[in-house]
Formats: sequence, C-alpha cells, structure tokens
Amino acid sequence: MAPESPARASRLDTVWARCHVVYFVASTLVGAVLAIASFPFSPSGDAVIFLARLWSRLLLATARVRVVVTFHGTGGALAADRPYVFAANHASSVDIWALFVALPVNFRFIAKKQLGHIPLFGWAMAAGRFIFIDRQNPAAARRSIARAAARIRSGTSVAIFPEGTRTRDGTLGPFKKGGVRLAAEAGVPIVPIAIRGSREIMPRGSVFLRRGTVHVDVGEPIATAGIHSSGERTVLVEKIRDAIAQMLAENADARGAGRSPPTQ
Repeated sequence: MAPESPARASRLDTVWARCHVVYFVASTLVGAVLAIASFPFSPSGDAVIFLARLWSRLLLATARVRVVVTFHGTGGALAADRPYVFAANHASSVDIWALFVALPVNFRFIAKKQLGHIPLFGWAMAAGRFIFIDRQNPAAARRSIARAAARIRSGTSVAIFPEGTRTRDGTLGPFKKGGVRLAAEAGVPIVPIAIRGSREIMPRGSVFLRRGTVHVDVGEPIATAGIHSSGERTVLVEKIRDAIAQMLAENADARGAGRSPPTQ
C-alpha cells in the first residue's frame, strides 16, 4: 500500500480538528450538567474533580495529544493526604487539561470571580468548589485569599498560574506574588511545574487542537514556612520562577539531544 501523501494527511488532520471542536463543545456541556447534578451527592466537589479528570483525558486522547510526566527529586512522592499549592507556567488552555491528567492528587484551580458567573461552566466550577478571587477589588481579593488559605489548611490543594495570563510569545513571563502569599498564609509547600509543548498544540486564540505531546515536569516542593514580609515573598517568587525556567530549559535540552524524558 502506498504511503499517505502529506497533503492528504494534512487535510485529514484539518477535518479531524474541526470535528473535535464539536466533540469538545458537546462533552463540555454534558460534563457541566453532570457536574452540577452531582453536587447534592458530593458536596465536597470531589465528584466534579473526577469528572474533570475523565473529561481531560478523553479530550486529549481524542485529539491525539499525549501527556508525558516527569517527577524531579521527591516530586514523585507527593503525599495524597496533605495540601499543596501547584504553580505552573501558562502557555495554552491545554495546560488545564494536562494538569488534571498529570497530577496524582485532587486539586482545585484558583480562578477569577467572573468565570463563576458563566452559565453551566461557572456553575460546574462552583459545584467542584473551585476557589474564586475578585481581582478587580483589592479588599475583596484579600478576603478571598484569606478564605482560600483556610480552605487549603483544611486539606484542599490548589493550582495557580503565577504569570496571571497565557504567554503571547512563548517566553516565561514575570510572576505575581499572590500565589506565594496564599501558600505562606496557608503554611503549605509550593510545587513548581513546567509545562512544555501545549502552545504548539493549541496556540492562543485558536479553537483547534493539534496532535502532539505535552511535557509536564513536576519539581520538588518548596517550603513556605517563615515567609512573612514582602521582601521574603519576592525572593520566594523568583526561586519558584527559576525552578520552572530550569525545568523548561532541561526539557528543551533533552529533546534537542534526542533523549526522551521519563514518563510517569
């Protein structure tokens, strides 16, 4: 049998990507309805997290996206019975699904308050007990962080994107201090996470997913005990950013040398 021509393969990929958008919309609507319906039976929101993991796996698998996870040092020994703040770089919407697939512990995302008002999607996030922050009101934001810290102390892990938004050019942007302040107030470690390849799979502004591989590097937890002053938080923010930047560079070097990072 003659090999498939590149032009034909490209056309098939385009058709599949467009069909996948329909699947994405349909699965998101069904998942949101199921998530909302699960709340009376799972007030903790854990049923929603289960659905989010399943949704993420199916969404990436049907888009022919593979997630490769690498744990650095003791990162693979994340305790299931203690909370963490996971801090990851942000290049694409794919990052959210990749984290749900990669991380072995339940967690909630920190999201801006406005997302909670979106019909179905926002209601599903609320049913999952995601944590909303009012970024437009500094006083309200401080109260939100205090409530979020209490949630974390009670055992809820959270994930944040310290850059605040997706990168426009693929470079790692400056980090905000909110996540460090949250972890310090809660007294829990921060786990740096480097995500690579997601921007190529779904660039900013695109609704199509391309086939490919997302690499998720989970670093060693960084303690926040004794972090109180603004200066100390600044130092810790740079430490976390440096850890992520180093993992991104190591991943790039490994791929450039033809080596595949270990898969979890």
